[in-house]
Amino acid sequence: MGEDTVNLPHNNEAAMEIDERAFRTTIGLFATGVTVVSAEAGGTIHGMTANSVTSVSLNPLLLLICVDRKAHMAGAISAAGRFAVSILRDDQEFVSRHFAGQAGSNIPPTFIPFGSVHRLEECMAAIACVSEHVFDGGDHIIVLARVEALWKAENVGTPLLYFAGAYRRIAP
Repeated sequence: MGEDTVNLPHNNEAAMEIDERAFRTTIGLFATGVTVVSAEAGGTIHGMTANSVTSVSLNPLLLLICVDRKAHMAGAISAAGRFAVSILRDDQEFVSRHFAGQAGSNIPPTFIPFGSVHRLEECMAAIACVSEHVFDGGDHIIVLARVEALWKAENVGTPLLYFAGAYRRIAP
């Protein structure tokens, strides 16, 4: 048995120089949904905007998130050992901006109990997770978590997206 081979034409395009800015710009071309990750530590619910959220496995149900080591959220998740991921609708850009530390609404979003964690009251869906492993991810930590609860709004709506450094919406 032989293998099929394909001769690829030589590509004369110059590759981009790889640095942090070039990588960020390039990976920003991968459209993502927008979430708020929340965890309770020291009697306070902490939240951060995140688009580095990935489904890992269906059996067992596993999810991963990446958190900047310097972010307060890294300590909150480590202390709590659990967190919620609230998936945002396209009318919740102000919520995303709030948890990203940007100017926006003066009305703080409301969290409500959800299993052993708290989720945003107004979101399209939420996932409650228990941290299983924390891995080194350079300037981030990678948290692999077991899913313990799911919630979905009755009227889901459409998601808030992030692409090329800007919030986007799905066109009708």
